[in-house]
Amino acid sequence: MSQTDPRGLRTILDALEVPRPAGPVLIDVAPGQYRIDALRCWGTVVIAALGGPGSVVIDGAAAYNFQVEGHMTLWGLVLRNWHETGRALAVMGGTAVVEDCEFLAKSGNAVSAWGGSELFLQRSTVREGAVVYSDAAGLIEASEVVGSSTCGIALRDGSRVSVRNTLVRGAAEHGILVASGVNALIEQCRVEDAGQAGILVREHAQTAIRASEIHRSTQCGLVVRDSGQADVHGLLVAEPAIDGVWCTSSGALTAARMTVRAPARHGVSVDEGSTATLTDWEVARAGAHGILSGDGGKLALIRGTVSESDVGAGVTADGSLIMDGTLVARSGRVGLAVDAGARVVMQGCRITDTDGPGIITTQGSHVEIRHLVAEGNKAEDRLDVPPVETAAAPAQAPAAPAPSAAEPVRTEPVPTDPVRTGSGRSEVPVTAEAVDGLLAELDSMVGLREVKDEIRKVVTFLRVAEQRRAAGLPEGPAIGWHMVFSGSPGTGKTTVARVYGRLLAALGVVAGGHFTEVSRADLVGSHLGETTAMTTAVFNRARGGVLFIDEAYSLSRRFGSGADFGQEAIDTLVKLLEDHREEVVVVFAGYSAEMREFLSANPGLQSRISRTIEFEDYSPDELVGIFERLTGQYGFLLAEPTRAALAAHFRQARRTESFGNGREARRIFEAALEQQALRLADLEDTPAPDELVLLLPEDLDGVVDRGLGARFAEARDAGQLDRILGELSAMVGLEGIKAEIRGLTDLIVTTRRRREAGLPADPMPSHLIFSGPPGTGKTTVARLYGSLLAALGVLARGQVVEVSRSDLVGQYVGSTAIRTAEQFERARGGVLFIDEAYTLARPGGTGHDFGQEAIDTLVKLMEDHRDEVVVIAAGYTDEMRAFLDVNPGLASRFSATIAFPSYSPEELLTILAHQAESSGFETPDATLQAVRARIAADPERFARGNAREIRKLFDEVKSAHARRVAALERTGREATLDDLRVLLPEDAAR
Repeated sequence: MSQTDPRGLRTILDALEVPRPAGPVLIDVAPGQYRIDALRCWGTVVIAALGGPGSVVIDGAAAYNFQVEGHMTLWGLVLRNWHETGRALAVMGGTAVVEDCEFLAKSGNAVSAWGGSELFLQRSTVREGAVVYSDAAGLIEASEVVGSSTCGIALRDGSRVSVRNTLVRGAAEHGILVASGVNALIEQCRVEDAGQAGILVREHAQTAIRASEIHRSTQCGLVVRDSGQADVHGLLVAEPAIDGVWCTSSGALTAARMTVRAPARHGVSVDEGSTATLTDWEVARAGAHGILSGDGGKLALIRGTVSESDVGAGVTADGSLIMDGTLVARSGRVGLAVDAGARVVMQGCRITDTDGPGIITTQGSHVEIRHLVAEGNKAEDRLDVPPVETAAAPAQAPAAPAPSAAEPVRTEPVPTDPVRTGSGRSEVPVTAEAVDGLLAELDSMVGLREVKDEIRKVVTFLRVAEQRRAAGLPEGPAIGWHMVFSGSPGTGKTTVARVYGRLLAALGVVAGGHFTEVSRADLVGSHLGETTAMTTAVFNRARGGVLFIDEAYSLSRRFGSGADFGQEAIDTLVKLLEDHREEVVVVFAGYSAEMREFLSANPGLQSRISRTIEFEDYSPDELVGIFERLTGQYGFLLAEPTRAALAAHFRQARRTESFGNGREARRIFEAALEQQALRLADLEDTPAPDELVLLLPEDLDGVVDRGLGARFAEARDAGQLDRILGELSAMVGLEGIKAEIRGLTDLIVTTRRRREAGLPADPMPSHLIFSGPPGTGKTTVARLYGSLLAALGVLARGQVVEVSRSDLVGQYVGSTAIRTAEQFERARGGVLFIDEAYTLARPGGTGHDFGQEAIDTLVKLMEDHRDEVVVIAAGYTDEMRAFLDVNPGLASRFSATIAFPSYSPEELLTILAHQAESSGFETPDATLQAVRARIAADPERFARGNAREIRKLFDEVKSAHARRVAALERTGREATLDDLRVLLPEDAAR
């Protein structure tokens, strides 16, 4: 394509319309500046700048320069859009790969991807505009986003995006926004001069932040709020205008190697039911508190330093702080200040060189201090002083106050989302053809028969009403178009709502048909009155289109955070719906049961909603159909055995609240493509074209989680099975245990044969109790049992995950369930071995009930995944009986108890001889007699510790042998081979 070469085509549209054989279109663009109208791309198109990056400038003034609905690759282009609400690149349901490009958009939204699309942005620059992902996936790498008038990068609505080695500078709102269930990775990135938060994580989003930096944010550096979760490994937050890190509104933060420098107010602040754990951290030069926990916040600090702050650490009422190995140095007023109603536990900490007292605690606080070093502080500690309200002002420093009204307010105004907002008329013309096209788009969606019928009823009514108007007849009563979309995630609620908005625009019900999607965090503020303003602003943005409120039930009192601000949003919405009933259509979405409760939250709410449409879960065949549509869309083929395997997987999939329906089908498709690529890469010869597009059953290995679903399949490796049984037989003693394991093996084989013969087959005994004293082989047998089940085809992998109380139980309410679920997830397809399981019960715990929380979580997981994990709980015999009594459903989850007896003295002697032999030593009879004497001299020790004590004894014998050989060589005699390998009786003697 060229403007000067007579042989070249003048426009990209000309190039696309040239007759050509089927396949990708490659367009090489000569250097120059070009204009373009809105161009939609369905096929596979590659557009490259012949003169290299920056040599081709493409200007547009329409709603977009390129809208990608197929597959587009851009290289070396400069794309500029001058429309008030336009985008330089819009990816809608397709895939775009962008390399070495530059984007600019007047609207503030330069690049966007939504509706299940994919966008890969590499080595590119985005100026004066945002990069927005909404229900999309992809990668931003080695790029720059500079001077955006909204957020720099906005990731929303369940998107899965990695942002690597990227600079975000000068965004007017947040540098990087992660919201609405997004799963994101931010790695080796730098955020500078953000107008609000540097990085904001909210609304159940999960974000991993690795080796990144945030500099000079106008508000806070990192904010985790509204049930967002952030996992940080390596982060520098420097010079934020308010707080370095703020965790609030049930946010959860886990951070290692995090540094906060020179925040204007607090270094790390945790409040409103949020939790944070910091390990190997540093906070320096905070204007107010280096560390602050309050208002239900729970903060744990491990191996860190806070220095040169006005107050080193403060805990206000209802706050909780755990400090382990923390140094508080050179504070201005006080090292640690604790208000009434706060809880603090300190262990192994130091408070040094404070200009005032090291510690001030207030009456009514709960403080536990162990191994504290306080030195160099200029005033005496002040413990249990009266609360500030009733006591005279202290001479040196006040107790840590809650943030005063004079302090700057940490707010995150809802950023204008360029993807989901707009103004003016809809791009879809008001014609019968437009309506029919939208109905065809709706019909093309898999399943949703009842949903389609309901939408068609609306369209039919509006068409008849138009005919009545055209005939001069009365129009009839005004009909409300507000709806409730109820159902599980991934059932198409958002997609249908978008089509619904465009249909209403095409039929003249609303002016624009644009789509504004929000959740509780976009509507609800943190103090009385703020919610009304936020809700009204969102509503005004949506006027002329559709306002889609996801998880709307979270606004009601019952499902909110405990404050009444969510109810304030509902009350405001009800009034706005009445005042502007012909300007906005509102769609409320959420789980079915919760939405029924939500409708009762305001007397006028239900009367303003015309109907509720139930989105049923997709059937297994419909999920396979969604998968097949994806394969066709991306040019792949599905082998029939692969289709059968998918159908079997979806039939047995557990339909929990987290099941993603259509999203799950897409996840499996994307993972299968990765698995296919690995399979083809291992081929010796270059794959043929038909091999490149065919998905085989093996491409689902490790993708669909079969767990123990094929638990009666044929044994995978008979040789491995014999080897494992041989290892079990070779163990010393344990004859009863070996018989139990062989009995379980026989039961599996017999059950398989019964199933093959068409006979009824009971489930195999799965979860087990191993009871007995330490050192009796419980862990070793558990490892062999896991390998045995894998060899038999019962377990997917057979790995053994060994845990104890400390691996399952957290330090605060809620963390235990998360930790327990994480360990259980690691064990899926294998064995979860819980050593000393009885310590989880209340009598054996620490006095808190967190161990009980772990047990309750385990009981549910064992039931929900009974075909995917074998749980073995081990411990002393009597204690394990008490353990089984702490939860009514616990004992019923375990099918058998296997008792491990103590080893006899002769068996212990045999174990030591085996250990010596495997270590290359010889043990003459005289030496074994000396060992026997040691065992007989302390029978209680060896009966209590069994093989563990024998192992210790063997280590003692080896050490004595080493000393004897060393003493021999010091005499000048060189040790012989026998000297080095033979253990003598004196080595075993005390």
